[in-house]
Amino acid sequence: MTSLNEMMSDNSYIDMREMLKDCISNLQERTAKTGVPGIPTGFKPLDNLIGGFEKGKVYVIGGRPCMGKEEFMLSMIKNIIMKTKLPVLLFSTNHLKSDYVQRLLAMYCDIPVMHLFQGNMEIQEWKRLDKRIGELADAPLYMHDSLDLPLNELVDTARNCIRERYVRIIFIDCLQMIDFVKEDGNPSDRVAKVMLSLKQLARLTNVPIIVGSMLSRGVEYRDGPEGKRPQLMDLMNSSFIEGLADVIMMVHRPEYYHIYQDDIGRDLHRKIEIIVKKNALKPLNSIFLGFHEKTGVVYLRENTRKSTSYSARLKDLSSNNEALEKLITTLDLEEVLPY
Repeated sequence: MTSLNEMMSDNSYIDMREMLKDCISNLQERTAKTGVPGIPTGFKPLDNLIGGFEKGKVYVIGGRPCMGKEEFMLSMIKNIIMKTKLPVLLFSTNHLKSDYVQRLLAMYCDIPVMHLFQGNMEIQEWKRLDKRIGELADAPLYMHDSLDLPLNELVDTARNCIRERYVRIIFIDCLQMIDFVKEDGNPSDRVAKVMLSLKQLARLTNVPIIVGSMLSRGVEYRDGPEGKRPQLMDLMNSSFIEGLADVIMMVHRPEYYHIYQDDIGRDLHRKIEIIVKKNALKPLNSIFLGFHEKTGVVYLRENTRKSTSYSARLKDLSSNNEALEKLITTLDLEEVLPY
């Protein structure tokens, strides 16, 4: 098998004018879109912050156990396959495929997860299951489960699904469970090699890759509401993840630590905080989403603060037609960007 390094090797070069053409072409394409530049997460405030999941980028989602990291990822997968209908590939390294399918059923059919696991469902839940299961059955989701997932298996499966199933986005539930081809070495070296390979894979296939990451126990030993909020240093082997990820998000559920109100008086019951700690050339911030513990669904709360959409801001920038026409002429872009 050809290595990723060999496939990514490129000795060619490009001059400034050609690079500017590509840059303005991408800007014009984004301005013309009605939504965010990337694939929408299904959570508008988050899309406005990170621009959706953009092609060729790696997104890391960190969280301690019981914080809702997997529920957050599954909720975004549900939003993508049911709303935008884009094919998604999910690599499961912690659970069987059947576990994730049941959790998606619980989310989409609004049924407590334990009712599905125990087979103890009420009449109305059976009716919702019967009504909605057909929609979920037609959803373009593909799963691959493997404990200690070999990296070469991940790469081959991803490339096959992109080629054969037209997969547009890849989710991996746990970074630390990816095995780097049985090579010896300490965990830091393995994580660095895996992160570099994921970065190369994202660029080579031009699809976004979203990967979950474990956090250290440091959070548990810090006191106070602010101490319980995860930091970049809590990422296991953090320096390599920080350096190679394009966007890093942390999942935090204050209620788990018996924190029910923040410092400005907001109610934190049944809420999950998504903290954007790295956001390549975009602002850092956090948003609160709703969390239904019984079904595991993460949802957009109605009282979420409204903000100007990403696409609206881009359209404002492009409203001066005369300036845009002049820019296109300056760069000889008529044939590239007919206006």
